[in-house]
Amino acid sequence: MKYTHDLTGKVAVVTGAGGVLCSMFAQTLAQNGAKVALLDLNYDAAKAAAEKIGDNALAVQANCLEKASLEAARDKVTERFGRVDLLINGAGGNNPRGTTDDEMYDADSAKSFFDLDDSGIKFVLELNFLGTLLTTQAFATDMLETGGCIVNISSMNAFTPLTKIPAYSGAKAAVSNFTQWLAVHFANCNILVN
Repeated sequence: MKYTHDLTGKVAVVTGAGGVLCSMFAQTLAQNGAKVALLDLNYDAAKAAAEKIGDNALAVQANCLEKASLEAARDKVTERFGRVDLLINGAGGNNPRGTTDDEMYDADSAKSFFDLDDSGIKFVLELNFLGTLLTTQAFATDMLETGGCIVNISSMNAFTPLTKIPAYSGAKAAVSNFTQWLAVHFANCNILVN
């Protein structure tokens, strides 16, 4: 079944758009008439995905963990397409330094819970949660007066954590909780938060 919804005249921003999942979100939005900005830290990946879409796509290099980078990206998007109507926060991921080797504790494991690297855990939490929060701060300002839609990509890990990946599970739980908070916070602004 093909997704169809008339998005003609709408401007969408997708973070993590150089990846498989988010590039498909961008492609589907464009197929339904939206002008789409594909944001990714890896500009070449975003550009390749944008080229598959065509003229209604713009590749933008952006670091979701740096406000200045996000503000520069917002300026490029609004200069080319105008005000943003839809934001998909898809940038995220895991890091092996925040992952155990075994599903259950084993004292002989090379990397157990007690060996997890705090810098790996911090990276995963920041990439998933802080990246979503900062990107929303940068792009939701366009939606305050006329409304819009924000979609934050979480994971079933937020509700039923998988083994080995405590940092990723915790980070996605934070994204889900933030999404619920944001829905209440923007309830009077005609902004739909999913």
